[in-house]
Amino acid sequence: MDSTEKPLILATTDFTEIGDYAIDHAVAMAKILNGKVLILHVIDKYTRRMLKKEGKTEDFAGDKLREMAKNIEKIHAIEASSVVTQGKLFKVIADTAIKHQALFHFIGTHGKKGIQWIIGSFALKVVKRSPVPVIVIQEPAGGINYKKIIYPLDLQPGSKQKVKWAKILHRAAGSQFEIFVENYDDKSTDRKIKADLKQVTEIFDHHNIPYSNTFSSPRGSFANQILNFAKEKNADAIMITSDPDKLTWNPFNKEEERVLYNAEKIPVMFINSKNLRLVVGGP
Repeated sequence: MDSTEKPLILATTDFTEIGDYAIDHAVAMAKILNGKVLILHVIDKYTRRMLKKEGKTEDFAGDKLREMAKNIEKIHAIEASSVVTQGKLFKVIADTAIKHQALFHFIGTHGKKGIQWIIGSFALKVVKRSPVPVIVIQEPAGGINYKKIIYPLDLQPGSKQKVKWAKILHRAAGSQFEIFVENYDDKSTDRKIKADLKQVTEIFDHHNIPYSNTFSSPRGSFANQILNFAKEKNADAIMITSDPDKLTWNPFNKEEERVLYNAEKIPVMFINSKNLRLVVGGP
């Protein structure tokens, strides 16, 4: 993205209330970043079913999104546009993010329900294929300003790469970070996590990013402790990372999903690791 251009915030909607929430958060982030919003809808079998039921053509989807974009510009005084397209849902979302050089992507989730517990949810499939950070939300933005962020730190591949996005959020929103460190209760492993913590905090110090750090209990689910800690701190969001090619957290305990679909409805910024050999923090 050209440095003179406004950062673009992508929001995907399915024309449900939760889709409206995603747009609401995208608008809030665009205000923070002095950016612009792009609303996306991918026409699939569910859209066609809805349109058929309401006796409308596919043109209705485009008209509706254009109207939503105009309302954003009128009410919030920020630039907004829309795109309606067809194709394989997850590929279209990823391609749109790349084509328009989105900085962040907002989607809403209804949580995991029914068969989704077995085959995996829409939201998790989106974030696993996303070339940009995805913020998964479950309710309207309200007073969220993305200033207080929980930064879990463990030994999973890519965990430290969140530093790059911490720097971006701090510069744009004045964000501060609560680093929540997994306590492995093993001397050798704890030395490794403390070395990682030192590396992260040195970068934070260098960029004058405010932070504090807290170690988890060695007993109990790290995911559950993250959520309890986020609730205690009244956090605006939680940052988590993953190797996009596989689940880097225990797939049997579903640690990733416990955070992503949290009952507290705290927004979760999900970042796919790009290159696990990358120097932490970037330029």
